[in-house]
Amino acid sequence: MKSTRDLIAYNDLKREIIDPGFCTLCGACEAACPVGAIRIEDDRLSRMHDCAEQMRFCPLCYDVCPHTETLLLETAGFLADAPRRREGLGYYREILLSQATDPTLRELSHSGGVVTALLKYAIEEGIIGSAVTSESEVEVPVKLKPLISLVPDDLLSAVDAKFSPSAVAVAFGRAVYEYGKSRIAFVGVPCHVLALRKLEAWGHKLMESLRLVIGLICLWCFSLPHLLGYFSERYGIKPSEIRKISLDVEYAIHVDGRVLRIPISEVESHILPSCRTCMDATSELSDISVGGAYPLEDWSTVIIRTEVGETLFKRAVKAGVLRVKRIEERPEVFEHLVRLVTFKRKAAIEEIKRRQKTGEPIPPITFRLTSLVPKEVSLLSSLTVGEVMSRDVVTVSPETTAEELLNFMTQHHHMGYPVVNRRGELVGIVTFEDLSRVPQDQRSRVTVHQIASKRLVTVHPDEPLIDAYEKMSEHEIGRIIVTDPENPKKIPGIITRTDIMHALHWPMRER
Repeated sequence: MKSTRDLIAYNDLKREIIDPGFCTLCGACEAACPVGAIRIEDDRLSRMHDCAEQMRFCPLCYDVCPHTETLLLETAGFLADAPRRREGLGYYREILLSQATDPTLRELSHSGGVVTALLKYAIEEGIIGSAVTSESEVEVPVKLKPLISLVPDDLLSAVDAKFSPSAVAVAFGRAVYEYGKSRIAFVGVPCHVLALRKLEAWGHKLMESLRLVIGLICLWCFSLPHLLGYFSERYGIKPSEIRKISLDVEYAIHVDGRVLRIPISEVESHILPSCRTCMDATSELSDISVGGAYPLEDWSTVIIRTEVGETLFKRAVKAGVLRVKRIEERPEVFEHLVRLVTFKRKAAIEEIKRRQKTGEPIPPITFRLTSLVPKEVSLLSSLTVGEVMSRDVVTVSPETTAEELLNFMTQHHHMGYPVVNRRGELVGIVTFEDLSRVPQDQRSRVTVHQIASKRLVTVHPDEPLIDAYEKMSEHEIGRIIVTDPENPKKIPGIITRTDIMHALHWPMRER
């Protein structure tokens, strides 16, 4: 028999998340705790008193933590009706470019100002009553603290780039309990968004007040005290001098009119441990995801995922608050987005393998997302490839140039395409990774035939789905071409890792 104390989930949270250093201080556990036993103070999570003295069993703090394995199936259901799904981008309805029509908002946000413009419009129109975001601290502009925006003007102090922890989930609880707000928009990075969706899936009473979730595109968050100390010692930059940090395949520090660019490898030791194994770059569980639109300076990339997000966004565009462009007009922006998503996923997989090899701990959610449990193995063994594969196969010809391929990818959003010759025969497969290795000034001359892989990993429609999954894992690929067993040059379908994950979540859903 377990003792009462052993049935309290905080013990598991401490052992699996807090002690190994995986906590990102989102504050979901503090917001959810029914007896106020957990609190974030001085950039650390503390237990204020022993909750086992007040209750016999409580799983809440562990269940809603974004780094635990619980409630993942339930959170995926929030995006189930989105018509598109792509690896790395998640479920969505549309990807486009947007900017606030108000130049002041664009200037304050250092990008398109979309988040601030959307929230300001929603408050003014009475769609929401308040918004929970993050704002810069006065003394250290790149250090963030939660912000509850009660009127539109409050939003002007919110920032777009968030690369340090901020207890926004705690602020959500305050908005409900202290301010009595009932229609709240929430803005956060991927782990924040997952925490809110877990609270929603759990059925916590706080979530009765949630109306909109805006997720930020995020590469990693950093341990800010250590990072700022490094900048001070290595470059003589005071924390108060840093106005903005841009994080991409390099780290750009904006200091009083100048920009210092340093490689990621120089600061990677300061990345939060749980961020190192995170594969969600685009806040896949949000209603709307928003991020930069490099190389465009005054625009944002917007991924609309849910009907709630789509309705608000279209209203804001119609009202003249936002202007939009089709992302197909700027394929270099889409390439940059996919490059970032691919970079984060690859880095996470490498870190997971390294930790497994050295025996270091891994966040429970990471293990859950990369390994199948027995019932999932059974399910994938009972389904065939033909039951899950996509039959509407989009292909390219060997003569397609790399430049044309990028435009094609921007239109269809797939990360890989079978290559079919003029006789309709399969001759290879070309992926975004293949394209990204071609220098931009050569893309108009290099053809798909020159960069496509001729060594194919394939499956047949009647093979068990588990075989496709195992082949993807073995070869570290995200898609497999399905060929006709009687004619290996004929393609009846294609299957991706995302298709398999979808089958695990909703095996009986009509395809």
